[in-house]
Amino acid sequence: MATIGLTHADIQRAIKIRKTVYEYFKTSNVSKVQAKELMSLFISKGIFTHDKKDGLPIRNFLRFLDENQQLSLIPQVLAERKDKYTYWYFIKSDDKCQ
Repeated sequence: MATIGLTHADIQRAIKIRKTVYEYFKTSNVSKVQAKELMSLFISKGIFTHDKKDGLPIRNFLRFLDENQQLSLIPQVLAERKDKYTYWYFIKSDDKCQ
């Protein structure tokens, strides 16, 4: 699959997601959460405008980063790859969010 590369807006979105996930884990007792579970938080922060099909916007964005080999922009991402699907999670990280 051909990729078009990341725009400045894509990079800024990834940084906002990274910061939002970092803040989420600072106040949460969990250490792993499905990416789709944070959609309402992403919407409230203005990262996405609405949810669709149970977290499709965040899953599509993570897939886009993956296709462009840029998942490292969000160090808390965990991709559990299966034969047909990839399941997206965020995990608690000790890294400081900058």
